Amino acid sequence: MKKKILLIILLLSVAVSFTACNQNRTTNSTATSTTITTVTTTDLFGLEDETIYKYTYSQLGENIMPIGAWADPPPPNFAGVYDNPDLVTDAQYALISASGINVMYGLYNNASLNFDYVIKSLQYAENHDVVYIVRDSQVVGLFEEEDYEYLTDALDRYKDYEAFGGVMVMDEPGVQSFNNLGLLHQSFKTYLPNDAFYINLLPTYATNNQLINGAAGGNISDDTFTYEEYLQRYVTQVDPKFISYDFYPLVGMEYGDLRDGYFEQMSMVRNIAYQNDIPFWVFIQSCTFSSGHLRVPNQAEVMWQVSTSLAYGAKGIQYFTYYTPMEGSGSFEGGMVDSSGNINPMYYIVQEANQHIALVDEILMNSSHKGVIVHGDSPSEVPQEDQLEQFSILVDIIGDDALIGCFNYQGRPAYYVVNNSFDLQDAIVSLELDETYNYSVYQGPTMNEGNGNNIELTIPTGEGVLIVINE
Repeated sequence: MKKKILLIILLLSVAVSFTACNQNRTTNSTATSTTITTVTTTDLFGLEDETIYKYTYSQLGENIMPIGAWADPPPPNFAGVYDNPDLVTDAQYALISASGINVMYGLYNNASLNFDYVIKSLQYAENHDVVYIVRDSQVVGLFEEEDYEYLTDALDRYKDYEAFGGVMVMDEPGVQSFNNLGLLHQSFKTYLPNDAFYINLLPTYATNNQLINGAAGGNISDDTFTYEEYLQRYVTQVDPKFISYDFYPLVGMEYGDLRDGYFEQMSMVRNIAYQNDIPFWVFIQSCTFSSGHLRVPNQAEVMWQVSTSLAYGAKGIQYFTYYTPMEGSGSFEGGMVDSSGNINPMYYIVQEANQHIALVDEILMNSSHKGVIVHGDSPSEVPQEDQLEQFSILVDIIGDDALIGCFNYQGRPAYYVVNNSFDLQDAIVSLELDETYNYSVYQGPTMNEGNGNNIELTIPTGEGVLIVINE
């Protein structure tokens, strides 16, 4: 988890008092806006009209999928403890943008601790078309009605910067925090109705104590409390515009080993999100933070996480981590850049995944997810209630193991086909249609057109291919 990083920042923030001064503020910047956009489909191929729920950042455009990363490049000698260089630089944000990440989450730079570096981060992010989510420790405590003026004063210090996309409120909270978070969200959206009130939730393998008290644990216990209750309480009490969660599946040192419950977790979040007309976002494990227990993923394992998330209807992809944290006595390894800001191999893996996302995101952001078809075996069990036997014009699937996400794209069927195996060989998968159609194939960073009633795909391990049926 990220609790060791958060502990350092929370300890530093204890003695920090609020100041309403804003001498460094850019007064002529344009306020940003983040909105939930709805798109109603048309009636083609017998598919019903539907409304599509997505959360977008106005800086990126309504059809661009949020691709986030934890965490932002740090200032020099972070916390007076670490001997790291100054990485809050234009060059680092150029690297972030070139990787395909379009949203960066504040962690090391905190408006309550090192305000000047928050402003630098916002400015460098703007230079490279990256949205920046500000961390501000004092905001979390301003949930009472009488705190509203203090809250707006705090937000005024940075809200008008072009790259500002919202506030990083809390990571992996427990249900004990939900009431106050709900009150804070009400105040926040009264003042900034279109900006992100960012919270990321715990996974299913969190303990009951963590589900109640948060990732760091606490004294309140209830052994009967369930993860389903955790999700339901969150949407009821906090009223989020999206659900973000983490589930890091790559346990052990052996390639292909997975933590139990990967698709079960995704299914629970997907279902509660759809019941409440909001999208869900997932975190992709792209490092280790527990050497000997979690491994640094290879390319196939990163691609499989991204592809299966897209096939399951996720409308936001996030990576843990971009910057490889210094904390934890070296337990963090393998992030996109190392603790000195140098590119790691993971950078290029993520960059390739993001090039594919950029190819398909406009379609997936404007599609309604209908379920998945499991062909052959799956490395993680897929809940039966999410499985379809057939969808629209697809009548048969032949070939290797595949997970097929089924979508209604503006009245047209679309299929996201994943090589759902860790065999380290290409999967050959054929889709048989009920008659001849024109179709588009989106694979890797390229799109090709085709015509016929049989679509044969060759898919590298872990990767996905999007098929859109045209008129």
